[in-house]
Amino acid sequence: MACGQHRPGCPDCGYVAFTNPRVAAVVFLAEADRVLLVQRRVAPEAGRWALAAGFVDFGEPPEAAARREMKEETGLDIAIERLLEVGFNNTDKVITILYEGRLLGGTLAAADDVADARWFTREDLPELAFDTTRSSIRAWLEGRLGQSGADTASGSSRNTTSRDSSGKM
Repeated sequence: MACGQHRPGCPDCGYVAFTNPRVAAVVFLAEADRVLLVQRRVAPEAGRWALAAGFVDFGEPPEAAARREMKEETGLDIAIERLLEVGFNNTDKVITILYEGRLLGGTLAAADDVADARWFTREDLPELAFDTTRSSIRAWLEGRLGQSGADTASGSSRNTTSRDSSGKM
Protein backbone atom coordinates (compact mmCIF):
# COMPACT_ATOMS: atom_id res chain seq x y z
CA MET A 1 0.00 0.00 0.00
CA ALA A 2 1.44 3.36 -1.07
CA CYS A 3 -0.13 6.80 -1.13
CA GLY A 4 -3.41 5.36 0.16
CA GLN A 5 -3.79 2.87 -2.71
CA HIS A 6 -2.73 -0.66 -3.45
CA ARG A 7 0.14 -0.37 -5.91
CA PRO A 8 2.64 -2.93 -7.15
CA GLY A 9 6.04 -2.63 -5.58
CA CYS A 10 8.97 -4.32 -3.92
CA PRO A 11 8.58 -5.06 -0.20
CA ASP A 12 12.37 -5.44 0.19
CA CYS A 13 13.51 -2.06 -1.15
CA GLY A 14 10.26 -0.09 -0.95
CA TYR A 15 10.06 0.70 -4.68
CA VAL A 16 6.51 1.60 -5.74
CA ALA A 17 5.42 1.22 -9.37
CA PHE A 18 2.99 3.94 -10.43
CA THR A 19 0.82 3.22 -13.47
CA ASN A 20 0.29 6.60 -15.09
CA PRO A 21 -2.32 7.53 -17.68
CA ARG A 22 -1.33 8.32 -21.26
CA VAL A 23 -1.65 11.91 -22.47
CA ALA A 24 -3.10 12.83 -25.87
CA ALA A 25 -2.88 16.24 -27.54
CA VAL A 26 -5.91 17.12 -29.70
CA VAL A 27 -6.34 20.05 -32.11
CA PHE A 28 -9.58 21.77 -33.06
CA LEU A 29 -8.86 23.61 -36.31
CA ALA A 30 -11.67 25.61 -37.91
CA GLU A 31 -11.50 28.07 -40.77
CA ALA A 32 -14.21 29.82 -42.81
CA ASP A 33 -16.98 27.96 -40.96
CA ARG A 34 -15.36 24.57 -41.66
CA VAL A 35 -13.63 22.16 -39.31
CA LEU A 36 -10.70 19.90 -40.18
CA LEU A 37 -11.21 16.20 -39.47
CA VAL A 38 -9.09 13.14 -40.17
CA GLN A 39 -10.40 9.69 -41.03
CA ARG A 40 -8.80 7.04 -38.86
CA ARG A 41 -6.99 4.28 -40.73
CA VAL A 42 -6.32 2.18 -37.64
CA ALA A 43 -8.15 0.99 -34.53
CA PRO A 44 -9.65 2.19 -32.38
CA GLU A 45 -12.55 3.65 -34.38
CA ALA A 46 -11.01 2.90 -37.81
CA GLY A 47 -13.03 4.51 -40.60
CA ARG A 48 -14.58 7.18 -38.40
CA TRP A 49 -13.54 10.82 -38.39
CA ALA A 50 -11.82 12.69 -35.55
CA LEU A 51 -9.90 15.81 -34.71
CA ALA A 52 -6.16 15.51 -35.41
CA ALA A 53 -4.58 14.04 -32.29
CA GLY A 54 -1.94 11.78 -30.88
CA PHE A 55 -0.03 10.78 -27.80
CA VAL A 56 2.50 13.10 -26.23
CA ASP A 57 6.02 11.65 -26.35
CA PHE A 58 8.09 11.43 -23.17
CA GLY A 59 9.68 14.82 -22.51
CA GLU A 60 7.61 16.56 -25.21
CA PRO A 61 5.49 19.60 -24.26
CA PRO A 62 1.80 18.97 -25.09
CA GLU A 63 1.63 22.05 -27.36
CA ALA A 64 4.55 20.70 -29.40
CA ALA A 65 2.84 17.30 -29.61
CA ALA A 66 -0.33 18.97 -30.93
CA ARG A 67 1.63 20.80 -33.65
CA ARG A 68 3.61 17.64 -34.50
CA GLU A 69 0.50 15.45 -34.77
CA MET A 70 -1.25 18.00 -37.01
CA LYS A 71 1.80 18.09 -39.31
CA GLU A 72 2.22 14.29 -39.32
CA GLU A 73 -1.45 13.55 -39.99
CA THR A 74 -2.42 16.40 -42.32
CA GLY A 75 0.69 18.14 -43.66
CA LEU A 76 -0.50 21.43 -42.14
CA ASP A 77 1.46 23.80 -39.94
CA ILE A 78 -0.45 25.41 -37.09
CA ALA A 79 -0.03 27.74 -34.17
CA ILE A 80 -1.67 26.90 -30.87
CA GLU A 81 -4.14 29.68 -30.05
CA ARG A 82 -5.49 28.52 -26.69
CA LEU A 83 -6.28 25.64 -24.41
CA LEU A 84 -9.91 24.55 -24.75
CA GLU A 85 -10.17 21.57 -22.41
CA VAL A 86 -8.38 19.04 -20.28
CA GLY A 87 -10.39 15.85 -19.93
CA PHE A 88 -9.99 12.31 -18.66
CA ASN A 89 -11.34 9.13 -20.22
CA ASN A 90 -11.64 6.69 -17.35
CA THR A 91 -12.24 3.72 -19.65
CA ASP A 92 -9.02 4.13 -21.63
CA LYS A 93 -7.09 5.96 -18.85
CA VAL A 94 -6.17 8.80 -21.21
CA ILE A 95 -5.85 12.48 -20.35
CA THR A 96 -6.87 14.57 -23.36
CA ILE A 97 -5.59 18.11 -23.84
CA LEU A 98 -7.66 19.94 -26.45
CA TYR A 99 -6.21 23.02 -28.13
CA GLU A 100 -7.60 25.47 -30.63
CA GLY A 101 -5.25 25.80 -33.58
CA ARG A 102 -4.70 28.48 -36.21
CA LEU A 103 -3.62 27.51 -39.71
CA LEU A 104 -0.19 28.85 -40.73
CA GLY A 105 0.42 26.94 -43.97
CA GLY A 106 1.19 23.61 -45.55
CA THR A 107 -0.62 21.40 -48.03
CA LEU A 108 -3.49 19.25 -46.81
CA ALA A 109 -2.63 15.58 -47.35
CA ALA A 110 -3.50 12.56 -45.21
CA ALA A 111 -0.48 10.75 -43.79
CA ASP A 112 0.73 8.69 -40.84
CA ASP A 113 -2.18 6.79 -39.26
CA VAL A 114 -5.02 8.56 -41.11
CA ALA A 115 -6.72 7.51 -44.36
CA ASP A 116 -8.06 10.94 -45.31
CA ALA A 117 -8.07 14.54 -44.11
CA ARG A 118 -10.80 16.99 -45.11
CA TRP A 119 -12.57 20.19 -44.22
CA PHE A 120 -16.24 19.75 -43.29
CA THR A 121 -19.03 22.29 -42.99
CA ARG A 122 -21.65 22.16 -40.26
CA GLU A 123 -24.03 20.53 -42.73
CA ASP A 124 -21.84 17.67 -43.99
CA LEU A 125 -20.24 16.18 -40.88
CA PRO A 126 -19.29 12.50 -41.14
CA GLU A 127 -19.54 9.70 -38.57
CA LEU A 128 -17.36 10.83 -35.67
CA ALA A 129 -14.92 8.94 -33.45
CA PHE A 130 -14.07 9.64 -29.81
CA ASP A 131 -15.87 11.57 -27.10
CA THR A 132 -13.50 14.55 -27.33
CA THR A 133 -14.27 15.00 -31.03
CA ARG A 134 -18.03 14.56 -30.55
CA SER A 135 -18.27 16.99 -27.62
CA SER A 136 -16.04 19.57 -29.35
CA ILE A 137 -18.05 19.42 -32.58
CA ARG A 138 -21.28 19.66 -30.57
CA ALA A 139 -19.99 22.78 -28.79
CA TRP A 140 -18.85 24.28 -32.12
CA LEU A 141 -22.26 23.61 -33.70
CA GLU A 142 -23.95 25.30 -30.74
CA GLY A 143 -21.58 28.29 -30.87
CA ARG A 144 -20.09 27.63 -27.45
CA LEU A 145 -16.68 26.10 -28.18
CA GLY A 146 -14.27 27.30 -25.50
CA GLN A 147 -16.92 29.24 -23.59
CA SER A 148 -16.93 29.04 -19.83
CA GLY A 149 -19.39 26.41 -18.64
CA ALA A 150 -19.42 24.49 -21.93
CA ASP A 151 -18.37 20.85 -22.20
CA THR A 152 -15.09 22.08 -23.62
CA ALA A 153 -14.39 24.91 -21.17
CA SER A 154 -10.72 25.70 -20.59
CA GLY A 155 -9.34 23.87 -17.61
CA SER A 156 -12.38 21.66 -17.11
CA SER A 157 -11.92 18.07 -16.15
CA ARG A 158 -14.62 15.62 -17.04
CA ASN A 159 -15.06 11.91 -17.09
CA THR A 160 -15.65 10.88 -20.70
CA THR A 161 -16.57 7.25 -20.22
CA SER A 162 -19.84 7.24 -22.17
CA ARG A 163 -19.73 6.23 -25.82
CA ASP A 164 -22.28 6.92 -28.53
CA SER A 165 -22.43 3.69 -30.51
CA SER A 166 -23.39 5.43 -33.76
CA GLY A 167 -20.80 8.20 -33.55
CA LYS A 168 -23.41 10.64 -34.92
CA MET A 169 -24.34 13.96 -33.33
